[in-house]
Amino acid sequence: MKIRKTKTILFIIFITIVSFAVLEMKKIYWGGLDKSIYFNTLSFLTIAIFMGIVGVSILMIIFNEKKRTASNKRSFFCYVSFALIGIFPSYFLQFSPWGFVITSIYLRILLLLSSSFLMTYLFYRGNISKYKISNFFPSLIILASSLLLSNRLRLIVNYPFSLSWSEGNRFWDYSLFLRKNHYHSAPGSNIAAFLDIGRQSLWGIAFVFRDLSISGLRAWNAILYFLPPFIFGVLIFKNKRIHFPILLLLGLWTYVFLSQVPIYAPLLICAILILISVEVPIFPISLLLVTIAGFYVNLTRFTWIIAPPVWAFLLFYFKEKHSSLKTRNLKGFSAAFFGLIGALVLPNFIKFDTSSIILEENTSPEILESITKIFSNQDLLWNRLLPSKTFPLGILPALFILVIPLFVILMNYFRKTQQSPTNVEKFYILSSSIGFLLIGSVVSVKVGGGSNLHNMDMFLLTVLIVFRLFWNDGLADWFNSVISTSSVPVYMILFLLLYLNIQPILTVSPVKLPSAEVIDSSLSSIQNEINNRKAEGEILFIDQRQLVTFNEITGVEMVGEYEKKLMMNEALSGNTAYFNKFYTDLKNKRFSLIISEPLNITYQEDETSYGEENDAYVKWVSEPLFCYYEALETFSQVGVELLIPRVTPIPAYLNCP
Repeated sequence: MKIRKTKTILFIIFITIVSFAVLEMKKIYWGGLDKSIYFNTLSFLTIAIFMGIVGVSILMIIFNEKKRTASNKRSFFCYVSFALIGIFPSYFLQFSPWGFVITSIYLRILLLLSSSFLMTYLFYRGNISKYKISNFFPSLIILASSLLLSNRLRLIVNYPFSLSWSEGNRFWDYSLFLRKNHYHSAPGSNIAAFLDIGRQSLWGIAFVFRDLSISGLRAWNAILYFLPPFIFGVLIFKNKRIHFPILLLLGLWTYVFLSQVPIYAPLLICAILILISVEVPIFPISLLLVTIAGFYVNLTRFTWIIAPPVWAFLLFYFKEKHSSLKTRNLKGFSAAFFGLIGALVLPNFIKFDTSSIILEENTSPEILESITKIFSNQDLLWNRLLPSKTFPLGILPALFILVIPLFVILMNYFRKTQQSPTNVEKFYILSSSIGFLLIGSVVSVKVGGGSNLHNMDMFLLTVLIVFRLFWNDGLADWFNSVISTSSVPVYMILFLLLYLNIQPILTVSPVKLPSAEVIDSSLSSIQNEINNRKAEGEILFIDQRQLVTFNEITGVEMVGEYEKKLMMNEALSGNTAYFNKFYTDLKNKRFSLIISEPLNITYQEDETSYGEENDAYVKWVSEPLFCYYEALETFSQVGVELLIPRVTPIPAYLNCP
């Protein structure tokens, strides 16, 4: 009776989703016709696999035999099929044209659930009604990690123009680490990166390959967003009772979890160094690793300098849980002290010959003054902690969705095993967690941020490190014992995995690029205009500087100081002195040609995503530009606009400096 009831519930769920999905078939039909994707063999095969996965899943629910028992024997075909089904949604929605057409919520969720069901059945066989919730966890982890990794891999293209607002100029910044001599500087100009040396060096090391292409750098970017969180997860959950395949799954889960933030690789590398230092049996070597972590994190972002000391203290203090209080304090505070030495003292003695124009903020002993300067010059938009146009879910709601399930799991562990930490341990855990939460909240609402959780990076890494504190002291064993039950922690894991899957499955799509003819024509026109006008004045690349980096555009003397990201930062700070020099150069027609993104004089306030940032850029950059320069040609498909000194009257609606 129970078997029949379970099967009925599963069948009703699938049929309900299928019913809604059928209503979307008309959109698929017309979309397919518009994009001409019906009329080739690969498209037929791809949609056939999609329908096959859904259809077989429903049939398995209906006709699964009661007497079949689960089998532990899995053939090579089983593993291959498991992997292929796991990556199929990623291919279908991000690398095939069907990703443009199948935008229905119901169809995408149906594909997700069907794929998860078939993958689970391949591994566990037997009677579906006897499946445990945890049986579905491996498939959900594989599906989510595949979707997110593919979302990065789809960007590995040789498209020469920028794929996002700041991508191209970031590539220029990275190149200056090893390839500054590739550029010719305009007289009186300083070629410098608006980027910290930590990120510049990590991404820029790829330029050790002299023939590095833009697709190669995009590949390196994808690696840096995948490998550090994966390694961090493996180190967090490493335990002799956790089998290697499960450990790999936990590493993938960590990658998926942290991809919600996302977290820059340098901070993760510092966290990895701290985790490794705890495993090193020779304490002086451990302290050296902590010092290096503190030093590197300072060179990346000075708001991170407190993280390595705190993490080192927690990990070393709890590692010595069974030692005397004196030993615990000695090792914990020694580790924290050396983390501070690396973060605050060493940068004042170890200097780098770098092209970064913000390195001084990282090495200055007046860290507090730098922080005060930033927050006093830029607005704090507290409304972005809650749902807003910039982040519809809101920073705090999105954060709580991620951490509350983990908090519930940890509380269940303490309650069921009576392994609750001492009051002193609770103080250290709560003070560090709350401190990082407050720091992340304040930084998140600084104008220019608040669109995701990336400023909650220290807090979320701390949450996972707290798990590590108890993992080898009983939490791993307890986790193994409850994972196959229908308990609250298991439901929390299921909720989190579904959330981590639904987020990408509903939003991913293929990259849509202009045709080769459009790309070549745009590059040719830009190069011709530069050749024709460079004798009349300097050429300013406000945007798309990677075109020079990868030799798509040649014969240019670069003007370093007026770069889009830097100008946005100064606009958000209202830096009058910086812009007065820029306006003087515009009035004097210093530049014979300016390469920019297409500009619009539209004030949005808080009615759209990044409305405040848009308004600052329009006020300080776009309007003054159009006062003294006008558009010569706009290549809207590649996101480029060419500006020349104005020959027509200044429009009356402009506010000119």
